[in-house]
Amino acid sequence: MKPTTWLRKFVARGDKGYPIATLAFYGPDDKKASKAVLGIFASKDAEPQLHKWFGELPEVDLRYDTKVQNAWIETIRQAGVRSLAMMEEINGCPHEEGVDYPLGQACPECPFWSERRRPGDRPATSFLTAIASYKPDQWEALLASAADRENLEDTWEQWNEGVEKLIAKFEAKSIPYVRVPLDVEEIKQFCEEQGIPNDGKARVNLAIRKTEQNKS
Repeated sequence: MKPTTWLRKFVARGDKGYPIATLAFYGPDDKKASKAVLGIFASKDAEPQLHKWFGELPEVDLRYDTKVQNAWIETIRQAGVRSLAMMEEINGCPHEEGVDYPLGQACPECPFWSERRRPGDRPATSFLTAIASYKPDQWEALLASAADRENLEDTWEQWNEGVEKLIAKFEAKSIPYVRVPLDVEEIKQFCEEQGIPNDGKARVNLAIRKTEQNKS
């Protein structure tokens, strides 16, 4: 199994308890990751153990460097990680405020981020987690068209059970969310227009787009 597939499949398992790992990427712009940070939480109140990787060549995107990916997987396995959260988009500048440059100032080496909001900096009042949802009678059609069939449950009931558990955790922690119904034909059309595979990332992006359209 390819490392990228392994990581995405591990993420798709959902919350299986501790130890929990988070994997985030940083770069001088939003195109290539030059830094990866893997944080491992052994328990709820434990301080994270941080593991960092830095790109040796400017043209290499760490997110898709097989050698580095295998290093993440080996670290995850050695730590006995049961749950993984991974944001594949670039989360911001690879330099650390207060360490590489003064607090409260923009990074002098990464002007791209100086006037842009990082994905992790969205205001809590306007941030909603978009949860894609599907009709039970379309589940078989979704499985037949999905590029990530191996990451999806065999039945709608199994998938929905996992979603309900996720929502219960959101509500317990007062995390705002919105269910976004997606139609199979709508997903196919979106993926064809964007020239992307019908996978979990594409469906989440479509759900986010519909959420933003409904807010405007």
